Order: sequence, then C-alpha cells, then structure tokens
Amino acid sequence: MRKTLLFLTLTIALVASACSSDDSWFTGEDGGDDNNSGAVTSSGELVIEIDGEEIVLASGLSGFDDCDALLDHLREEAAERVGPYGFNGGGWYGPGRFGGDDIAVDMAMSEEAAFDTDDSSMDSGSMESGDDSFEETSASTDGDSARLVEGVDFSGTNVQEVGVDEADLVKTDGERVFILANNELTIVDVNRRAVVASIDLVDVGWNAEMFLLGDEILLVSQTWSDMWPVLPVDSSSSSTGDAEAEFADVEDDMYYEEDYYNTSMVNIARISVAGNNPTLSEAILVEGEYVSARSIAGVARVIIRSSPQQNFPFVYPQNENGEDVATRANQDAVRNSELTDWLPGYVAINDEMQPTESGILSNCGQVHAPTEFAGFGVVTVLSIPVDGDINPNQNTSVLAPGSTVYASTESVFVATQTWVDPILFEDDNDSWEEVWNARQTSIHRFAISGDGAAYTASGAVAGDIRDQFSFSEYNGHLRVITTTGESWDESSETFVRVLREGDGELREVGSAGDMGNGEAVQSVRFVGDVGYVVTFRQVDPFYTLDLSDPENPRVVGELKIPGFSSYLHPIGSGRVLGVGSDGTEDGRITGSKVSVFDVSDPANPEEVAVWTAPDGWTDVGWDHRSFLWWEAEQLAVVPVQIWSESWAGAVVLKVEGSEIREVGRIDHIEEKDEPGSTECDRLTSEDLPDSNDDGEFETELQWMLQDDYGRVLVCGPDDSHRASGFECYDEPWYEDEADRLGLDIPSDSSIVICWRSEQLPVIGRTMVIDGDELWSFSGQWGLNAQSPARIQLNDLFDLDELDSIQIG
Repeated sequence: MRKTLLFLTLTIALVASACSSDDSWFTGEDGGDDNNSGAVTSSGELVIEIDGEEIVLASGLSGFDDCDALLDHLREEAAERVGPYGFNGGGWYGPGRFGGDDIAVDMAMSEEAAFDTDDSSMDSGSMESGDDSFEETSASTDGDSARLVEGVDFSGTNVQEVGVDEADLVKTDGERVFILANNELTIVDVNRRAVVASIDLVDVGWNAEMFLLGDEILLVSQTWSDMWPVLPVDSSSSSTGDAEAEFADVEDDMYYEEDYYNTSMVNIARISVAGNNPTLSEAILVEGEYVSARSIAGVARVIIRSSPQQNFPFVYPQNENGEDVATRANQDAVRNSELTDWLPGYVAINDEMQPTESGILSNCGQVHAPTEFAGFGVVTVLSIPVDGDINPNQNTSVLAPGSTVYASTESVFVATQTWVDPILFEDDNDSWEEVWNARQTSIHRFAISGDGAAYTASGAVAGDIRDQFSFSEYNGHLRVITTTGESWDESSETFVRVLREGDGELREVGSAGDMGNGEAVQSVRFVGDVGYVVTFRQVDPFYTLDLSDPENPRVVGELKIPGFSSYLHPIGSGRVLGVGSDGTEDGRITGSKVSVFDVSDPANPEEVAVWTAPDGWTDVGWDHRSFLWWEAEQLAVVPVQIWSESWAGAVVLKVEGSEIREVGRIDHIEEKDEPGSTECDRLTSEDLPDSNDDGEFETELQWMLQDDYGRVLVCGPDDSHRASGFECYDEPWYEDEADRLGLDIPSDSSIVICWRSEQLPVIGRTMVIDGDELWSFSGQWGLNAQSPARIQLNDLFDLDELDSIQIG
C-alpha cells in the first residue's frame, strides 16, 4: 500500500491575530554577583563597566498590554539599530555575528486564502518539585494501553529525561516500526518483517522527525516555500524624508535591491496510521526554523525561531557613498512596519490539503520582550497534542534568539548566547574583547500546564553551554554547566550553577567551579542530586558533583585518564557508561573508547573497565539517540566506524559488574553481493539503436550508457531501486532523453542512475524488539529522512542475521 502526501506550496495572506493582555512589567532588585567579571543583578542582568559607562548585557522579560504597545516597541528598537545593510549590523557576542537568522521570511499574499485568527490566552504554570532521576524508557507511546511494554518488550528512543520523549527518525510500538527515509514514512510489520504501507512526503523538507502516540504520528520538518516574491522598494511610499532625491544623486554607486525567493518554514503534520493506512489528518506551516521538540504526557512542544530580517524592503549600498541614504531609507521601512513584518505567520491545512486559516502565529498577549533589547529573533513554543487537533493559538513567544532546548516533565527551557548590541562598541575592539570575556547564556523558562506552555521566568549565567545535557531541572532548581574563558589559551574554567525561580526571575542561588581549567566540556549528565562532567585537553578529568544542597553545590571527586567521554549514560548500581574517544597521555586521539565508571563513592570515581577500537569513531556524542542500552541483558550497542579496517557497523558490548566485553559486531555491508548486483534491468551501450563511433554525445544519458563507471537501471514498480556497492538515485528527467535515443522504457518503470560508492552504510539507530531481536537502521551517509535506508534484524544473543528490509 502506498499513498502520497503532498505539502502544497501555498500563497497565503498573513493576517494579524487579535490581541489580549498579559503579564505586566516586572522589576528585580539588584543583588548577587558572579565568579567572573561583571555584576549580575537578581533579574539575571550582567552589568559591566566600559569607559565609565555601565552596559547591561542580559535581562528578564516583560509582556505587553496590547498589540499597539508591542508594535511600538518593535518599531522603536529596530529604528535605533537598523543600518545601511538592514539588521545585519551585529548579533550575539563577537563582531560579525547576528542576533537573528539570515533567512527569508516574506510571504506573498492571496486574498481568497486569507483568514483571521482568534484571540487566545494561556494559563501560566509554576516550577514544581520533580524527580528527574534516570530511566532508559521514553514516552513515545504514552497514553496508549498497548499490549507490549516499552523497556520490557521493546526499546524506545534514547532520551535525556524519563517521561520526556524526543522526536526521532525511527519509532516503534513493539508491533510496528515507523521510519522516515527516502522521503517516505514507511510502516514495517514486526511479525511479518515486511513493509505494509508507506506514504510519500513530497516536499516535506529536511531534518524531519516524528513522535508516535497510539495510531497517530506528529511529523516535524524544515522546508522552504517556493518563489515567494518581494515587492521592489518604493522609496516614495516607505520613506518619510527626501531619500528618493538623495538616491538620484548617488544612484550609480549607491544601492541595489535584493529579492528573496523562498521562505524558511516549519512543517508540522499529524498523520493517522490506524489500520496501517497512513493518512494526513491536518498540518500547519509556520514561518521560521525548527529548533527542537519534546513530548510530555502526549503533548509535543515544538520550538521555532524566526527572523524578520527579510520582511522589509531594505536597500543596500554598493559602497560607502550610499550608506547614510540607505540607513535613512531602512529606518523609514521599520517605522512603517506592521506586526506581520515581525511575528511568524502560519497556514493551517486540512486533510484535503486545503488551507483553512492563516494569520500571525503569536498572540500579542503571549509575546514577551527582554527589558533590554536581545536581538531581532523570535522564539515560539507551540504546543500540539500528538494525537489531537493542532491549535495554532496554543503558543507563547519571546523576542529573542534561541538555540538550545532542554525539557523536564515540568518545564521547557530555551537558551542562547546573550545578545550584545554592536552599536555600543563601534570601532572599539578592546571593548568587544572585554564583552566577549564576560559573555553570558540567557535562559527562558516555559512552564508546562495542561496542553500548553506559558513563559514564567528568565535568567542568565556566565559562560557558554555545550548542549541540552548541560541542563537539569530537579526539585524546583535548574542546574547548569557553563564554561568561561577559552580552552585554546588555557583560560577556561567550568562551573556548575544552580538557579531557582522567584518573581519572574531565574536567580543563581549557588555555584561551584575550578573544573577543567584550560579545557573544554565534552559531556555532562545529571542523575538526581548527583552530576558528572567530563572535560578534555590532553587527558579526561571525570568530575563528580554533589548537588544535594542547591545553595552549596560541591565538586567532590576527580579522575584523570587518557581520552574522553563525549556521552555519559547511567546504568545503575553506582555505574556510569562513558562513550567517546581513546587517546594518549599527550592528548592525541587514537580511536573509539567505551568506559565503565564506578561512582558508588562519588569522592573516588574509578574507571574499572575499558573497551577500545583503534582508528575508530562514534558519533554518539553528537547524537545520543544513536546509542542503545538494553537494561534486561546489560547490553550496550554503539555505532562505530573503524577506518583502518574499512568497516562500519555497531558493536554489542556486555557489561557484567565491573567488566565489559565485546559480544560481537553487526554491519550492513553486503559482502555476499557482487558489486552492481540489482533486481533492476541494466541498460548498456548495446541497448542504443545506433552506435556512436566519433565520441560525440547527443545526451548525457548516452554518455552514461557508454561509460562503465556508473550504472543506468530500469526499475519496475516492485524492484528495489538500488545496486550493491553503488549509490542510486531516481532520475525521471532522463525519460525524455531515453525517448530521444529510441530506448523502450516501460511506462510503469523508472530510470535510476547509480554511481560507485566507497562509503560504507552507517548504522544510525538500533532497537530491541520482541525481547530477543536487535533491529538496526542504516543509510549510505548516515540515517536521514531523505536518503534510502536499510533495516536489518539480528538475533540479540548470537547476532546471527535473521532478515533485512530495504527502504528505497
């Protein structure tokens, strides 16, 4: 069974939504300090003094009484900062960085497709105590009374926090496996070991991920609209001065107008898979970029960031002569702006692929702005039940950039490096360096309440964070691992900082440092009131933290060993598994490494067992979802590539107390197949009606047929479009060339072009199903939603191959 899901390119008017009142301005009392330069106020502001002037680098958020107040704020802040090159005069810390994303966000308008949005408001939540102690199960099927039990009968997505599911390319309920690959959503029946249905995700985009709940899938991806035109600059209507006359004086060398053809969009679709009949239920397209998503108790929180940079008819000078004129014209453009220029728009689509409504996604009463300007980005948290209707009004927004997402069962936190306004430091590199050395990470908390999420507090911590594992919420406190300084000049120092919410602020109540001096953080993991941190420069200091007293966190243990762990996974009984890189005493990386740490005595952590793969590499530290820990058998499955052996696959490791041993390896290398073997028919030069003796080619297809490097296949509807040892792609445009050359291609067949490949299939996910089968998923360049994939089944205990399934 195969269906097609076509995400239409829609030309929709974006209409401003109604406004409602929300939080009033709040203020915080100054107080507290930091272990680094600058003073931090109780509201999370970092204040440093440069040339006798106090500069505020971070602050809390405030709400707006109505849409007019929000628009006035946006116009005023932008007019002060827009320059001859639009909003690209600065951004986060450091010269030349941007506070928003350089993405096109202008949408064309169509009157017949325009709809108004309804007003909405959301209840705010409060930070509650919670136990985020580690468990290896996820919430991919929560809310469904399934016959099979995750963690017992099958494994789920490897997640950071128990009860907080993370979107992924592969999901299962133990009876079916769902995989995003080859631009399809494919359903595999576990008992039959066969594909039972698929649905084409035409133009769905890239970076696609999904949640599964019962018979519903929520798909999130990044995409672009097609050719959204921008009206040319009309200086007579957009300018309040005499810029048009000034343009005439410098027209030859002054400016150009830039056209933007596409809009960055986030595509969110709900797909019913009941009866193994995948069908689109509804979808929504939102302007912006997909950051991340989490699902708690069956409700997904999708985090989207957008930028207004290209919503404006900005002009750009060719040289310095036109900068003043361009600046005035661009200031006029932002002073005449509307909310549709600033806030992300959306288009809702029904199950018949027809638009049902559109408008501004963010409700004015749910938009919050920093009390000090934080950049030209907008971060929106959109709440969507995985198995329920998509309500575009269920959202809240912050006028600030956002890049890292952490979620507990109580909260969603969005963090980013704090904005520094470049207009404060024009032509002053010394000041830039001072500000960089005092850089901060801004953190915004959204409380989870029912089916929504409401902004409640902001704060800032000194230094940089590594990733989502740098955060942990536990018993009403947020623990954060940050690094100040630079590892390259050995000025870096790593801290654990504990924050508590109060009066709309995330205030630091305790901290401890003196970790990894001169080194960079490689991995972090929190388990209840204990934390683990790994830093590295030449050796791996493995630190243990006592966080039982939030106001007095302590570094209690340290272990120095060669190499480092880029991912840490608690495995019970006072043990932590570390996955990363092996190395020499002088810091040279020599391969992959898996360590067992005994942390039963936090003051005296020990590395009690080691497995290594010389010349090996694993990407678990970059994508923790590729790691599998099967508690029932104390097995770890780690994807590894070993260059010296020309091998890529997964290693199965057995952990027995303080020992670790390799059980075996699996791979998707098709050694049994001859290079080029295929189910399809191969075309060669002998199939050409006329031979070509002079070396001149009328078409590219003709050249392909007379060259032995590649392969030209004709694949029927039931054939696997692939050849062993080759990378193969459907090339429908070659059908016209085949007709010109007189080749007889059946109407139900496809032309497939294959190129020799030295790249080995890379295993990107593994899971246990039925308690005794190890399922693995690979792609030629790693698993992704666009490329073909292979599924292989091995016996969990002897690792004998049982079956395989090709997707695409």
